[in-house]
Amino acid sequence: MTNRLIARAAVAALFAGVLTGLTAPARALECPLPQPASQAGVIKETPGQIAELASVLNGADVTPQIPAIIDGLRKRYPSAGSAEIANYLITAYCPGVDKAAELSDAQKTARVDAFSKAVLGVLY
Repeated sequence: MTNRLIARAAVAALFAGVLTGLTAPARALECPLPQPASQAGVIKETPGQIAELASVLNGADVTPQIPAIIDGLRKRYPSAGSAEIANYLITAYCPGVDKAAELSDAQKTARVDAFSKAVLGVLY
């Protein structure tokens, strides 16, 4: 398998994990958990930087901002793979959607799905 296929498989597994959590009876939306920054292959940003990104991502329509955000991450972390960047962005985006009380479970799912597809569209 090439690195690109491995990265796509990893992102697909991550996305499937988010969607699998949607079927759990206790919660409608299960967001991926941040990875410990001490692990190899993990984007190392402070909780403050992650919170700042999360606030940017939880705007009305962040789709136009995705290429610039990915470009910034690639500049700060040139060795980060596409799967790592996708995981990081989805992990930062999902909790804000999950907290949006005005959205139904279906709307939350649709927002995370649309965001994930937009991120993957830019990365791949």
